[in-house]
Amino acid sequence: MTGLPSRLSRVRPVWLLLFAALLAGLVWLGWQVGQRWAHPPVTARPALWRISQGPHVAYLFGTVHAVPRGSNWLSPEIERAIGGSNGLILEVTGLDRERRSRDVFEKLGRSPNLPPIEARLSTQDAARYKALADRRGAAMHGLSAYESWAAALLVSAAASQHLGLSSDDAGEAILEARFTKAGHPVRGLETIPGQLSLFDTLPEADQRRLLSQSVREADEAAILYDQLYDSWAKGDLPRLVRQVLAPLRQAPG
Repeated sequence: MTGLPSRLSRVRPVWLLLFAALLAGLVWLGWQVGQRWAHPPVTARPALWRISQGPHVAYLFGTVHAVPRGSNWLSPEIERAIGGSNGLILEVTGLDRERRSRDVFEKLGRSPNLPPIEARLSTQDAARYKALADRRGAAMHGLSAYESWAAALLVSAAASQHLGLSSDDAGEAILEARFTKAGHPVRGLETIPGQLSLFDTLPEADQRRLLSQSVREADEAAILYDQLYDSWAKGDLPRLVRQVLAPLRQAPG
């Protein structure tokens, strides 16, 4: 994933696209997914940290929520870390259930008597949104029933649905399957209601900022994702900081 246009080399906030992939990913296939990684060549070598204190050792591994189908990030180093660990702590658990039902998302994301999406956007962004809705069809239907943060995630999910990404092949599904099969505990640092509540309690001005961002970046979703995946796959930490963290300083909320 090289040779990206220079006009996109500037800092771009791609985390919204990735969080949308977290919710809109394909249904987890269980341990059979893990079996795919028995022999294919490693195609990515993301960063892995080893943390130790006395005899105690832990590993910190940063994942992306969806990867291109066929990607193999299970490097020998990561395999050794899995084999030497007796428990797994994820960012959040219950993703498979939420992807199937969207119960929490629907409960928090819908509200009555909301203004149309176009009325929450600038004139220019409203025109972009209408063009996007015309192209995406059913994937963009009924978004005016959602609060602005939820509509932003759904716009980003619609923009990324044709990218050939799979949450089944990404870190959460593969690692959870491996540790569950081994009989090791799997826990989450956060909950899905807790994470989505962070969006749900944002001031409307910040929610509309997210909505505008998702509309403006929809047509560049493939390039934006390729940039981020390329950085992650190479373990390029300075570039990841620029891509993911630096833009958040523009909107502290």
